[in-house]
Amino acid sequence: MPLGRSDLDPTINYYEVLDVPFHATREEITRSYRRLIRYCHPDRFMDNDERRKAEERAKLLNAAYTVLARPELRREYDQLLRQRALADLLFQRYTGNVPGWSGNPAIRPARAATLRAQQPNGQAFLQILVVTVIFVAVLVLALVTSSAALQALLLLFS
Repeated sequence: MPLGRSDLDPTINYYEVLDVPFHATREEITRSYRRLIRYCHPDRFMDNDERRKAEERAKLLNAAYTVLARPELRREYDQLLRQRALADLLFQRYTGNVPGWSGNPAIRPARAATLRAQQPNGQAFLQILVVTVIFVAVLVLALVTSSAALQALLLLFS
């Protein structure tokens, strides 16, 4: 059954699947496909789990190759990618680029955890601030109580 526009999936980056740049020629796409399919062909694996994973990977490689090797499907796929990129850009612009938001629900929790880990720890900042203020206060007190320093300050300001 031939692939049509409804079979194209813009959520999968077929260029990344085949490890080729967006501007790759058909020959580069074919060469990369053959290299990758050789390593994950299901017949190379005896273990059922490994074979199943290899079958899934081979299906993905086949789908990517089918789309990118056919000029008309590749044009349609590239257009879908551009439309999706534009929609994502507009969404970010008009939603204020909300940190931690992702259109993919599977990566939202992981992204939020990453953002939390990158935020400075408020308690550590407060401790550093308190230590700095105490240090400055002790330094000022030492200068004021020192008679030589006091005389120097009086001469400086008079």
